[in-house]
Amino acid sequence: MADSHNLLGAIGKTIRKRREQLGISQTELAEKAGLHRTYINNIEGGSKNISIDSLKGIADALKTNISELLSSAEESSEDSGQPIRILLVEDNPADVFMFKRCVKQSSLPTAVEVLDNGKKAQDQLDKYKDMPPDELPDIVFLDLNLPGRSGYEILVDLKSNDMLRHIPVIILTTSSNPQDVRRTYGHFANSFMTKPVDPSEYEKAINNVLTYWFATTLLPSSR
Repeated sequence: MADSHNLLGAIGKTIRKRREQLGISQTELAEKAGLHRTYINNIEGGSKNISIDSLKGIADALKTNISELLSSAEESSEDSGQPIRILLVEDNPADVFMFKRCVKQSSLPTAVEVLDNGKKAQDQLDKYKDMPPDELPDIVFLDLNLPGRSGYEILVDLKSNDMLRHIPVIILTTSSNPQDVRRTYGHFANSFMTKPVDPSEYEKAINNVLTYWFATTLLPSSR
């Protein structure tokens, strides 16, 4: 039996897949099911509990039934198995602890690899060049101020490598300096996040990022 977090995410993905097969938008599904579009978006992202009444309305709008949706979702959840491979490049132990705590609370399965300085990150990037695509990280969270080699340099190396440039790179830093924001986007960072001080906000921010990249958008498949 799949655990509740994985099943919730699988239900969202099943709903999204069925909706796309029927060629209808989230707005159209929401109208047919008598729900708000934001609610549908949250469900498809796996980040919101679903009431039986809401699930029935969605199933009817998708021309199916609750049992079929749940059955498909459970099969998908049990078969997927593969966690999201996260590379965290961060030298602050407290921030590493907080990050791991946040991803553990996510509705999506994850596996985190931590590199605590820029030199180790550079060595790892060199190793990636000889690794098969299905062993590369799915997403990188990158601090800017690192010993050994800066986050900017790591970002440039990532985005200049044909094998790695497709990987989303999220700058996760204490800085909110507009020059840092401009510079990292200039080197093709995919997002810039200032680390929230409040733990609950930190958890929400990380979960939103993972939901966006792995439950809302489509990425090149390497598996």
